[in-house]
Parts: sequence; structure tokens; C-alpha cells
Amino acid sequence: MWSGPLQGLGLPECVSLLKFGSQAGLQQHSSTSDDLLCHGMEAEDLSKAEDRNEDPGSKNEGQLAAVQPDVPHGGQSSSPTALWDMLERKFLEYQQLTHKSPIERQKSLLSLLPLFLKAWEHSVGIICFPSLQRLAEDVSDQLAQQLQKALVGKPAEQARLAAGQLLWWKGDVDQDGYLLLKSVYVLTGTDSETLGRVAESGLPALLLQCLYLFFVFPLDKDELLESDLQVQKMFVQMLLNICSDSQGLEGLLSGSELQSLLIATTCLREHSCCFWKEPTFCVLRAISKAQNLSIIQYLQATDCVRLSLQNLSRLTDTLPAPEVSEAVSLILGFVKDSYPVSSALFLEFENSEGYPLLLKVLLRYDGLTQSEVDPHLEELLGLVVWLTTCGRSELKVFDSITYPQLEGFKFHHEASGVTVKNLQAFQVLQNVFHKASDSVLCIQVLSVIRTMWAWNARNFFLLEWTLQPISQFVEIMPLKPAPVQEHFFQLLEALVFELHYVPHEILRKVQHLIKESPGPSCTLMALQSILSIAGGDPLFTDIFRDSGLLGLLLAQLRKQAKIMRKSGNKVSTPGVQDPERELTCVMLRIVVTLLKGSVRNAVVLKDHGMVPFIKIFLDDECYREASLSILEQLSAINAEEYMSIIVGALCSSTQGELQLKLDLLKSLLRILVTPKGRAAFRVSSGFNGLLSLLSDLEGSLQEPPLQAWGAVSPRQTLELVLYTLCAVSAALHWDPVNGYFFRRNGLFEKLAEDLCLLGCFGALEEEGNLLRSWVDTKARPFADLLGTAFSSSGSLPPRIQSCLQILGFLDSMASGTLHLRGDLKESLRTKQGPVVDVQKGETGSDPQRNFKQWPDLEERMDEGDAAIMHPGVVCIMVRLLPRLYHEDHPQLSEEIQCSLASHIQSLVKSEKNRQVMCEAGLLGTLMASCHRALVTSGSPLHSRLIRIFEKLASQAIEPDVLRQFLGLGIPSSLSATTKILDSSHTHRGNPGCSGSQTAQGLAEGPWPAAPDAGLHPGVTQAPQPLGESQDSTTALQTALSLISMTSPRNLQPQRAALAPSFVEFDMSVEGYGCLFIPTLSTVMGTSTEYSVSGGIGTGATRPFPPPGGLTFSCWFLISRHGAATEGHPLRFLTLVRHLARTEQPFVCFSVSLCPDDLSLVVSTEEKEFQPLDVMEPEDDSEPSAGCQLQVRCGQLLACGQWHHLAVVVTKEMKRHCTVSTCLDGQVIGSAKMLYIQALPGPFLSMDPSAFVDVYGYIATPRVWKQKSSLIWRLGPTYLFEEAISMETLEVINKLGPRYCGNFQAVHVQGEDLDSEATPFVAEERVSFGLHIASSSITSVADIRNAYNEVDSRLIAKEMNISSRDNAMPVFLLRNCAGHLSGSLRTIGAVAVGQLGVRVFHSSPAASSLDFIGGPAILLGLISLATDDHTMYAAVKVLHSVLTSNAMCDFLMQHICGYQIMAFLLRKKASLLNHRIFQLILSVAGTVELGFRSSAITNTGVFQHILCNFELWMNTADNLELSLFSHLLEILQSPREGPRNAEAAHQAQLIPKLIFLFNEPSLIPSKISTIIGILACQLRGHFSTQDLLRIGLFVVYTLKPSSVNERQICMDGALDPSLPAGSQTSGKTIWLRNQLLEMLLSVISSPQLHLSSEQ
Repeated sequence: MWSGPLQGLGLPECVSLLKFGSQAGLQQHSSTSDDLLCHGMEAEDLSKAEDRNEDPGSKNEGQLAAVQPDVPHGGQSSSPTALWDMLERKFLEYQQLTHKSPIERQKSLLSLLPLFLKAWEHSVGIICFPSLQRLAEDVSDQLAQQLQKALVGKPAEQARLAAGQLLWWKGDVDQDGYLLLKSVYVLTGTDSETLGRVAESGLPALLLQCLYLFFVFPLDKDELLESDLQVQKMFVQMLLNICSDSQGLEGLLSGSELQSLLIATTCLREHSCCFWKEPTFCVLRAISKAQNLSIIQYLQATDCVRLSLQNLSRLTDTLPAPEVSEAVSLILGFVKDSYPVSSALFLEFENSEGYPLLLKVLLRYDGLTQSEVDPHLEELLGLVVWLTTCGRSELKVFDSITYPQLEGFKFHHEASGVTVKNLQAFQVLQNVFHKASDSVLCIQVLSVIRTMWAWNARNFFLLEWTLQPISQFVEIMPLKPAPVQEHFFQLLEALVFELHYVPHEILRKVQHLIKESPGPSCTLMALQSILSIAGGDPLFTDIFRDSGLLGLLLAQLRKQAKIMRKSGNKVSTPGVQDPERELTCVMLRIVVTLLKGSVRNAVVLKDHGMVPFIKIFLDDECYREASLSILEQLSAINAEEYMSIIVGALCSSTQGELQLKLDLLKSLLRILVTPKGRAAFRVSSGFNGLLSLLSDLEGSLQEPPLQAWGAVSPRQTLELVLYTLCAVSAALHWDPVNGYFFRRNGLFEKLAEDLCLLGCFGALEEEGNLLRSWVDTKARPFADLLGTAFSSSGSLPPRIQSCLQILGFLDSMASGTLHLRGDLKESLRTKQGPVVDVQKGETGSDPQRNFKQWPDLEERMDEGDAAIMHPGVVCIMVRLLPRLYHEDHPQLSEEIQCSLASHIQSLVKSEKNRQVMCEAGLLGTLMASCHRALVTSGSPLHSRLIRIFEKLASQAIEPDVLRQFLGLGIPSSLSATTKILDSSHTHRGNPGCSGSQTAQGLAEGPWPAAPDAGLHPGVTQAPQPLGESQDSTTALQTALSLISMTSPRNLQPQRAALAPSFVEFDMSVEGYGCLFIPTLSTVMGTSTEYSVSGGIGTGATRPFPPPGGLTFSCWFLISRHGAATEGHPLRFLTLVRHLARTEQPFVCFSVSLCPDDLSLVVSTEEKEFQPLDVMEPEDDSEPSAGCQLQVRCGQLLACGQWHHLAVVVTKEMKRHCTVSTCLDGQVIGSAKMLYIQALPGPFLSMDPSAFVDVYGYIATPRVWKQKSSLIWRLGPTYLFEEAISMETLEVINKLGPRYCGNFQAVHVQGEDLDSEATPFVAEERVSFGLHIASSSITSVADIRNAYNEVDSRLIAKEMNISSRDNAMPVFLLRNCAGHLSGSLRTIGAVAVGQLGVRVFHSSPAASSLDFIGGPAILLGLISLATDDHTMYAAVKVLHSVLTSNAMCDFLMQHICGYQIMAFLLRKKASLLNHRIFQLILSVAGTVELGFRSSAITNTGVFQHILCNFELWMNTADNLELSLFSHLLEILQSPREGPRNAEAAHQAQLIPKLIFLFNEPSLIPSKISTIIGILACQLRGHFSTQDLLRIGLFVVYTLKPSSVNERQICMDGALDPSLPAGSQTSGKTIWLRNQLLEMLLSVISSPQLHLSSEQ
């Protein structure tokens, strides 16, 4: 319930509100009076009482003490206890004076009072006096007698003076009255019993009579003395204390004094004493709050209320409004306080025309100039509001709620809380508001109405459905002042937001008010209120549309737009308010609010033809934000129209309209978050529009800028660049269509060109420029440089700072976060102009500086796993890299270049990022943009760029790019000469192994041919402008790079193989990603139309299930296993069937890897193909008997390693089959199972016109979406419709993951290329073969045109796009068996999953070498070697390539490369050493450092190099001894010896060894080793030709018949100076004997293996 300012206050509070005079007097005596209000001070109040000031009689303590000579003086002897004891003793003496006369007793009593007061003061308010009640009775009687004596029989004025003289302090004159007053003042503040004794004396009525006299008869002085104020305060406090006691209150009502006083307050105010006004009102309020029935009866009997109201009615027009309202409030206070006890006074008030009086009094405030609310007005309004709650019963109204209503609205029919019952009282407030024009008065009325709503929400409905106050207020609102209008509309908003009620009728009147537009101010406030209400709930978008408000606003806006178009866009003056512009702004904002989330409202706006008019508002900055918001809402129904408007406005804007461009770009960013917005942006040429913005900024960041950009600061230009790049980033973000469009149209290159033209980047350096003196100092981290560029205290030159900021934008754009980050935008806005400090910039600033605007790189990304979302942007950064050089600041420029290069190098640390950047063509960009740095080995950029190049080339490199890289060291003049000489010469010889191809390959290599390198004279005659040392240095650098590029990164068991192209499935991003294989087969009914089948081919439909069984083969690599708790299996293959005219498809065959125990699961069970969340619980139970094979293979799987999986299903009798699983060529499990049933699911037959469609998935389809940490890769994959033999599977495993054929003509490494190849699988049995080499980017529309409509529809349905879509890029792996004969086959597989699928085309440098000369380049490196380091590096490259690339071995054989290599090594024999020898052994395969057995794998190296003994006999380190020992070791190997002997036999090892016996330098120890090799070779593998050769040599050693061998001295037989075959030495005889002993041991050995060759 509403309470007035004094409600609930006790008597002490009333005293505190009195204003009795000077503040000093109040402060002096406040503690004395207040401390006496309670009987006996509490302990906690003692400290306060001790600090109080002296009471009203303290100053005259000396005079008071003179009256009582027995009172001790001074010192500590006057203790409170002693004083009270003395008082008790004196009082007993006083009581014994009964025989004395009254005058003597009076004097005796008065003599006690100073002692009593002194004891009271020294006791800090605590009275310890047993005879207190008796004392109170005597003192009160004495004071009453004195007052009565002073008042009786005298006229009023004289009585007033007599009373004043009695009670007031008179200095040295008689103080009896003052002592009595003060003593009674103290006694009334003790307890109720004492107060009752005081009341019994008749003193209350006398005091009230005195108050009446003091109030009615003023004194002739301007102010009261301090002593008078003290007496007044004690007097009033006595009355207040008496009012608190019922007996005292009865004493006040004993006469007519209360009636007289009350009436006097209402009719004699102009003659009353101003000093006694507040005390009188305070006492009357205290009497009112007593709520005593006797008071009500007294007032009713004396007709006080009626008489007071009549008096006030007469005086209302003459007295000031605050005076009248205070008196009315006093009377209403009696009515209010009495109402809980009795309604008699309330009825008397009503019957006495109280309501008209209230209206009259309240309207007196109208017209008064009030700066603030008068407290009397506030009090009176509170009492009027209280009157509205007075009534006998609840108001009865009909429920008139209009719907719709807000969700939280609820109308309570039952009364809860205070409700309105008195409409007559409320009409007073309503009439005041209607008639008043004063803003303060009207605002107060509105405030109390809102208070009534706060009591109970029903009050609004009770009033509005009876008196309609708010509805009526709307109509008169234009007549009210602006503050009133503001408060009224706040009241209207409170109705909606606090009561959750929609006042439809009131809103219609407000809408009518807006339509009539009586005044700009009122209309503006009404619109602002509507704006606030409309934004509160989406329901209002429909309400205001249906009410016509939206149409009304659109009509007004159209009118305003036409005015703007005719008059032109006037620039508003700052600081000058234009009401019309404000109205238009608010109307636009309302339209924005009504359009949010409402497509219907957007349609209404479009139907009104408002789009052209909204475009007009874009030119005015005041209207632009709202206009853009309207257009953004319209994009929900027509995104293309929005984009065309925005892009058109961007392109048509002038150079000076930077803010317009920024606002348009910010709006564009908000729409580009939706897929529909990004598609419309592409269709509307949005990318070209954004790039044209950058083109228009040409030269804006120059120093100094071009004349056209002189008025634009670099900060503004950079902000525009930032938001332009943000828009590009947002348009590309997770949008494959836009990303493909941007790449395909070369827009990354166009973007790089536009950035180069801004003016802050330098020009490209010419190749012919003189080299600078490079100082490769340690560069600051890229993050620190960016922090410096974005800091407000940056010390970089302006152009360099702009370059770094743009690089920062591009760096965030590459990671896909530029449009999501606010720190860059904020730093640009708050950044002040850069402070140019060139010296500090060049010497480098403090690297430890803390830059807040730019987060540390470690915070933004983990370098090892930094995701590159837009690799094309990294290519742009590489394009800008050489342009970062500024001649004015060379050292700083080089530092920035090195820092950026190091940052890019850190981005490509992970294998995934390397592959991504290879796909984006970063290597080609490096070659094109950073050619000078790559050529100049002294450049600090050189090593960093070379490392980037090597990292990427190890993954994939185009042959042309590799050719350019290898040609970096060739001067242009030499290259041209070499080409002329090479092309003018005619080569001759065998094309199979001629030197022509070799020489041509060498000429195309990255170096000039050395004099001894060429096999053909034409090559050796080439000029040599470069020295041999420079050739060797170039060769060494090239060889080292090639080593890094070609070293195997993927070591497979039994092989070091290049990684294949693959499709990667990452389940951690979206939870799904797969290859969808449409139309594996279509099982037709007898009358089914052929057109329902998809696939390719000309044969009949392929039967399913295959009658002869099937084999699934794939290469896979697991990058990261999924957690067992995630339950996401690795799904190798899932075949699904769907019977036409049925809803549910069924899985009929699946191969997966279970994450729980890493077991391979093969299932032929029929299961419903449905989402995981609707799969029945029994799906997790045990499978049907005989339908599943589960084989644990966790020990055989290694992360990061390619494995070959084969699942062979052999069809047997009836429905049985045998399923075998093979991993890496080894059978790991086999079991009998049920074969795939004929029809899907529970169907046993099908309609003749129906058909069964069979399709497949590799990996996880969308329907089984489930996030997991699983990441795996898929290589070549095949499905054969027959059971493949184990021998064939072993061959497939040997072929490795890079094989991409159909197994129709297979050559395994090491086999004769001229031998005839036989097919492993019949053509018609190959269902599909999938590998990345046979893939392309296409679209659903192209698939429909190139293949058929059935497959295009299936693919579109799986990708959730339209079947006629021609924009979404579709990655299609074509079926490599599509051209083979046989039944219809699937067209291939398409990648489904935007983020979960990644494709990589593997083409590492070791593979790309095959397309630009292959082994010829590697042999060229050997030919250029001039020291052992270069030679080792060249051989190491050859070793790496031959080890990982089988094609290189084929090409080496094709061009007779091993013979050429042997020739080159003979020419460079002086450079050979043990390290190189060991490397050649590794190439041959006989030494692999424990990696595998020492078997000869490369027969070419073994035959032409290792068995070329002339090559090794002349080496510096006697390498032939190591060679002989190694040959002996590999031939004696118990495991590989026979195989090695066979290879050695084919390499003609025995004839080559026999020819060594003619070497003059052959010492006996070598002869013994050679004979030992012959023995091992003959035991392991020999032919009759070998024995004949040895026999002929033995015969050769026989002496002529003329020589007697017995006479030859054998002492010099082992002389090394004699040749072994000398006919005249004993050495020949010794050699023959050694050979014969060897033959004897071989013949007698049981380990003989005769070759089949005869």
C-alpha cells in the first residue's frame, strides 16, 4: 500500500522532522531531548549520553544550586549515587511536611527540583529514585496549578503571555515555572506508569490549551531566542510523550482544545504563529496516528472534519497551494489513520465534498513554476492514491482482453494485493491530468498511476475497463509539455514490459496519433515508444503489421525518400537538431525492428515497392545504418537483390566515400554468415566488386600518397582494406562453391596484384641488379613484428607498417579467422598515427615488448597443427614477399622478409599443411615470385625458401616446377648455347640404350656439362663460362635439395615406397565424410524399364549379389585411431540396397574396423540403414549366426603406415560362402558364413516392374554422423566380382599403393620389361577401381550430361543439393574400369562431406623426376662432381630415387643408365671412398643397414657397377678389397646366398673375375679372395659355360712344351711385380694349382646348383 512521507514514523521521528530555529541550537540540545525519550538509558547508549551537550537549564546551574545550599559542589564528591541518595533523603523530608502550608510545601518541592535535575544530568539519563511516581504526581500537580492560575479568567492574548512568562527562561528572575516544565519534561520520558501520574493531574489538556494559544496568537518578534527554542522543544516533546500513552491521550480529549486547535489549522493560518506551525502539526499528526476509537468519536462528535473542509474550501483560492495542501493532508491523515478502526471519518470526508476540494487544491499547483516536486504535493497525492483503495467491495468489470497477448501474460481474476475500489478518488487524479498543464503535476499523476499498477496488475484493467484513463490520455497528449509526453510513453512501455500486456486499443490510438502527427516532438516520442515496444517481443511484428502501422510508416518513408531525391542529399549540420530527420531515423529503425525475423513483413515491404526508396536513404549517413538493416532483412527472401544493391553501391561509390564503403562492407559481413548470402554474393559478382574496391585504392599507401588520396589517412585506407579482406574471408569461409570459384577464376592472383598496387609494397627486383651485401642477422619473430605494427606506439616507417598490417590481415585470413576477429578491427580504430623512427626500426626494437592488440602466434595456433583454411592466401603472402624490400630501409626490410619466410616455414611444418599448400600451387608461386632469392645463395631468404621448397616437394611437385628449380643454377647465356648445340646435333646409335637420350637429358639438367661428362662429342664441346668449382657447388646444392625432397618419408615393411594419392576422412570436424558409390548394380524385374538404371557401359545390368563371390581390396593408412568410448568404426565398405516402392534401405555387406579391440569385422547380415539415434537397441546385440566374421588385427596395424586389406568372399553351395581376410598379403582370418541374400531385408520376392538399387559407401555417411577423433586415409580401392587367389593378392601387395591400373598387364619390379604381361583378373570381373589419379572436379549437372540422370539424382540427394546444381564442386573418382568390357558398372565415387573429406594428389619429386629426364638428371649430378662430398650427395640422390620409385629403375635400364653411371664413376674414380662404396651397395640392395636381408635387388647396379672390377681396381682406398669381401659375404649368406649366386651368374661374375687374373697389380691375397668368390659362386649357381671358361684358363696356364715346369723356381711365384698369367713365372703354376684345388673342392661339394642354361 502506498505510504506518505510520515507513515510508520514514531514520535521520536516526528520530533526529528521539526525545524525549530538555528542549526546551532538544534545541535546543542538534540542529545538532551532525544536521550530522554526512553525510560532509563540502555548500556550501549551510555557513551552517547556522556558526550551530549548540556540541557536547557545547564547554563544556569549556579543559580539553581544557590537555591539548595545542601547540595555538594565541585570535584568528584558529587557522584550520581550520592546525589540520588541526597535527593531521596530530601524528598522524605519533604513528604513529612504535611503540617506545613501549601506555600511552604511548594517552596520545599521547588527546592528539590534543581537537585533532581542535577542528579539526572550526572546519571546520564538513568534515574535511580524509588519515589519517582510520587515526585511526578506532585510536580505535575504543581505545574498544572501554575498553568491554570496563569490561564483562568484572562483574555486569550493575556493568557498566552502569562503562559509564556511562566514557562520561558527568564534569567535571574523567578525560575519556578521553568524548573517545573523541565522536570515534567524529564518525567514524561521515563515509563508509562510515571506518564500516567502526569496525565492524572489534568496537565495534558492544559498543555494542549497552551499550544493552541501559542499557535493562534503570534508574538511580536521576528525570531525566537535560543532559550525560547529550548523551551519550545521540551514543551512539544512533553506533548508527544503524552500522546504515546492512552491515559494521556484521554486527557487531551477531555475538553474542546483539540477541536479548536484542529479547526485553527484550517481557517486561521494567515494569523497563526509561524514559529509554532510545525510543532502544532507534529503534535496533531501524533494524535492522528494513535488510531484510538475515542479520537474518532471525538472528531465525529465535534464535526471537525466537515468544518475543516468547509474552511479549506473557502480559503483554497486565497492561500498558497503548499499551505492548503498541507492542511488538507493533515485532515486526510486523520481520515487515513482512522480508517482501519472505523470508516466514519472517511464517510464524513466524502459527504463533505472532499473530492472536489482535492481537485481544487491539486489544480492550484497548475501554473506554478516548480523546479522540483513540492513535498506537500507529493504527500497529498499519496493520500489521494490511498483514497482509491477505500471501498466496501471489489470493483466488478467484464473481461475485455484482446488477443493475441504476450507469452508471460496472465490475467488474475482473484484479488491479490491492494486493488482500486474507489473510482471517485481516481477521477480526481484523472481530472487533474486532463485539466493541468504543469509538467511537474502531470508527471506526479502519472507516477502515482504507475505505483498503483505496481501494487496489483489488476488495477490497470479495473481502471481501463471503467474510466479508460490511459486511452483518454493519448488523445490529449499533444497538448502536454514534452516531459509529460516522455513520462507517459514510458508508462505505456511499462504496461508492456512489466505487466506483459498488449494494449491493442491504446496502441491503435497511438498509431492514430502518429498518423495525424500533431507535433514533431509528440510524434517523435510516440515513435520512439513504439520502437521500444516493437523490439520487446516478436509478437509485435505481427501486431503492428495487422494494425496497419507498418504500411503507414512505409508510406511516410516513401514520401520522405521522394523529397530527398528531388532536393538532393543535404548534409546535416553537426550540433543542430532537425526534427524531420529524427522522425525519419526512428521510422526506419521501427521498420528494421518489424522486419527482424518476420518474412511476412519483408514481403509487405517488398510489395510496397520500397526497395528503390530504401536505396535512396543509403546516401545519408544518418539513415544508413537502419537502411542497411532493412536491406539485410530483405535478403532473407531475396538475397540476390540485396547483394546486387550492396555490390552496386560499393562499385559506384566515389573515392571520398570511405565511410559509405565501410558501412556497406560491415553490412555485407553480417549477411555472408549464411549459406544463402554467400551463394548470392557469388552470383552477384561480389568477388569482382570487392577486388575493384582494392583496385580503386591504387597508390593510396604511397609515401607521399597520390594526389587523389591526399585527404585520406593511411589508417582509413587500411581499415577499408581490412574490411574488404574480411568480406572475402567470410565469403570463402566453409563454402566449397565460393572457394572453388575463387581459385578457378584466378582471383587469388588478382587479389595479390591489387594489394601490390596499394603503394606500400616495393617493386620487384630485376635479375640483373647488383647483389647487395647480405647481413643475415637473426630476425625478430613474425608475431613481434605484427605486434609492433599494430601497437599505438609503433616505431616503424609508414610504408613498412602498412605492409606488416596487411600481412597480418592475410595471416588471419589464411587461417579462416579474419572475419571472426575483433582485435584487428579494434586496434585499427584505436591506433594513433605511427611515430616514424627509422633508426630504431632498422636496428630492431625490444623483442620482449608486450603487444596487447596482436595475440601471440602460440595463442592463435599450434604450429604443428595450424589449420590453413585458405592456402591461396599463403600464396599471396609469398607473392608479396619480394616486394617487402624498401631501399630506404634495407636492413629492416630484410628482417621482415626473413621473418615472414620463417613464419611460412612454420606453417608448413605439419604434413597436412604441406599437402594443402602443394594442392594450392605454392611451389609454382615460389618459383615465379621468389626466383631471385632462390638463385642467390648468399641471400638470407635463400635457405628459408629452399627449406620450404624441399618440404613441399617431398609431398607433391609439378614436373615443370621441378624443372625450373633444377635449372636455377644455369646462366641464361649458357642455357641458350647448350640448347643450340644440343638441338643442332644429330644423334646416332641404338635408341634403347644410346647416349643421345642420355646426353639430351644431361643437357636439360640444372648445370653445364663437364668436359668429361658427356657421352657424345656434341655435349663435350659445349662452352664452359663457369668454372668447374661453381659447377660442383651448384651440383652439390641441387643434390642436397634433391636428397631432402626424395628421401622416403614413409617406410613400409619390406620396402621404402612413395606415399600414394589418397582421400582423407577426418571424423573430428563434422563427424562424417565418405565416398558415395552410386549404382553398383541394379537388379531389374522382368518388366522394369532399362532407364531406371544408372552406371556406365553398354552391357546388361550387373547382377547382385555376384554369383561367383567377390573380393574387396584397398590400401589404407590410419593417422589417428578413434577412442573406444566414441564407438566410431572405420568403415572400409558398406553396401546398401533399396527395393523400389519401399521406404527402408538395407545394409547387405560391410567391412569395418571396430574401435573397441581393433578387430576387423566382415558382415553379410541385413540391417536397416537408418540414423544412429533411431537404431533399435537390439542392433547392438550379437549378430545373426553365420553372418559376421570378426578378426583381431590390432597388433598388425601401425599408425602412419600404409596397409593393404583384402576381403575375399568365395561363393559355395546354396547360400554359404567362405570369407578370408588378408592384411599386407598375410591371411589373418577365415570362416564359413552365409552369403548375401538375393533380396534386401525381409523381402523374398519383388514385383516384376520393381527394381533393386545397390550403392555403396566408403567411410562414414551423413546418416551415421558421429564426431570422433578418427582420421584415416584411403588409397587405391577395388571391388572384384570373383574370389581372388592368394598368389594374386601377394602380387597386388608387392605392387604397392601407387599402382593405378586394372591388373590387366602387370610388371613387378625386377622382372623383364620385354616379357609378356598376363591379366590377373578378367575384365568383366572388375566392378570398380578407384584411385585419385583418375579423378576430377565436376558438378551434378555435368554428371547428368556426361553420364546419366539416375546417378546425378542419387549424388545430388546424398550431397543434399539440387539435382540440377551446376555450382557445387563435386569431386568424382572415376571408375578406372569403366572402359573395360563387361556389364554396367558404377561411374565411380563422389566425395561427400565439406570438412570431413580431403583429397591429395601425391606427386613427390622422386616421381616427378620421371617426367623431365629422370635418371639422366641424376647421372648429370654425378658427372658434375669434383669432390667426394658432391659425389656422395649425387649417389645419395640416386639411391633415394631408386629405392622409392620403381619407374626410375625401369628408365635406368631403358637408357642404359647403369652402364653410363659406371662410365662416369670410372672417370671420377679418384673421388670414390668407403662412404660412397657403402651407398652403392645400398643401391644394389646388398647392404641396407639392418633394414632387410642382404639380397641383390638392383641387378643393374650389381652387374654394371659392382661387377665392373676395372672401376674399383684403381681407387685410392683399395675399395676392391672391400668389394671382394662383400661379394664373398653375400654369396656365403645361408639365406640369400643362392639367390645372390643366381643374380651374380646373370651378371657374368665368373668371366669378369677370370679376366682379373691378367691384372699385373693383382697380389696373391686378392687372388685367394677371388678364387674363394669363384668357389662360392660355383657352389651356388653355375653353368657348363662357367666350367669351360675356368678350364680354358687352366689350360692357358700350361707352359709351352719347350719349358720344363719342374725347373722353374717357385720361390718368386708370389712376386707381385709379375702378372698372374705370365708364361715364364712360377706364379702361373701357383695360380693353376689354386684353381684346380678350388675345382676339386667344388666338385666334391654336395651343394651344387647347375643352371638350366646350357
